[in-house]
Amino acid sequence: MKKKFLFLMMALLLVFNVTVLSGCDLFGSFDDDDDDQLPQIDNSIDLDQFTPEPDDDNVYVENETYYTSKSIDLVTEINGNYTVDRPFTLDPDNENKRIYHNIYLYEEDFLQVLYYEDVDDLGRLFVIMSDVSDQEYAEIEYSLNGSPLQINVIEQGIFDIILDVETFAIDLVKIGDIDTPVYETIKTCELNIHLSQGDHTYTPMTLNQDNEFFLQAEIPMGASIGFYSASHMSHYKLTVDFGLIDTLVYYNIGLTKPSQVQVHVGGRYNVYFNAKTYVLRLELQNPETAEYFCQVEWNQGNVLTAKSSATPYLFEYEFVAQGRPNDPYVDIPSFFPQLGMAYKLTIIDLDGVVAYDQYITEEGTYKLTINLKEFTLSIERIS
Repeated sequence: MKKKFLFLMMALLLVFNVTVLSGCDLFGSFDDDDDDQLPQIDNSIDLDQFTPEPDDDNVYVENETYYTSKSIDLVTEINGNYTVDRPFTLDPDNENKRIYHNIYLYEEDFLQVLYYEDVDDLGRLFVIMSDVSDQEYAEIEYSLNGSPLQINVIEQGIFDIILDVETFAIDLVKIGDIDTPVYETIKTCELNIHLSQGDHTYTPMTLNQDNEFFLQAEIPMGASIGFYSASHMSHYKLTVDFGLIDTLVYYNIGLTKPSQVQVHVGGRYNVYFNAKTYVLRLELQNPETAEYFCQVEWNQGNVLTAKSSATPYLFEYEFVAQGRPNDPYVDIPSFFPQLGMAYKLTIIDLDGVVAYDQYITEEGTYKLTINLKEFTLSIERIS
């Protein structure tokens, strides 16, 4: 029952005066006020033995007994996936230390500890790191009033997370590097189509046999799309199928891991989001009637009009190539969507005048045909 209050607590955390560790420093202890006393945890009452469900694909340590807690949650957001109720084992030498094994943590993930005195309270937030050396991997973020808010991961790795319920402090023990990313399996997923603050929709997706959440949806040109859990506590970060980048969508590859992309072509899509890899695939279903946009260079006021309504994906641009005596190569113009980087177009050199897919090597006037259905750029000399 306490879990339903977790979501309310997180939303109101900065509004209500939830008790936080304002009376302690980064690795320190409490003042003597009663309000700052640590809860006393009785494992004989607090622990429930945990047995994985048949479809649980998490990796558990063999011959270890796992538990969940009635009163304490280790809260994690990993790659946008918000998780509580994570099972743990007990340190054989100290049963007050709870070990969360083999947790893959990535830059910009975060951790918190929440304690519930009873099932109806909003929870008490603890943010303490027990080992100064852990600052190599993580750092504490503070709210505007100076209270500890969460532990942010600054270096990725595979960790055992040890929570000491006597001190409520977290110790990060790195046990390996991440060679191949592993993310927690997404249990629920909704597609968010966002046009503006007042114009956005959430639609549940269905998990298919290929372990992808699926939905067919109309996505307007210029809309941003992202993926959320049914509770909206999780806003999953994503990777985009490489062929989509700077064709159908803008994906800011410079970010650590974006949680949304912007769609360049408005139309009816089959949308796929992988529950384990967090990879987005899009398949445009109506390319003959979709909505396209093309401008010459970025924001220069030279917006092209489609050749005809029958081919809304075809655009033409007449270009005069005039080189210099010491540099006969002329840059091929770039073509852009409304927002984002230049379209990634495959060059079709009809007259053998293109070098390195970047330059026209002979002076003259050329017809450039931009095909946003196939994402090609045909270059033809006309004089």
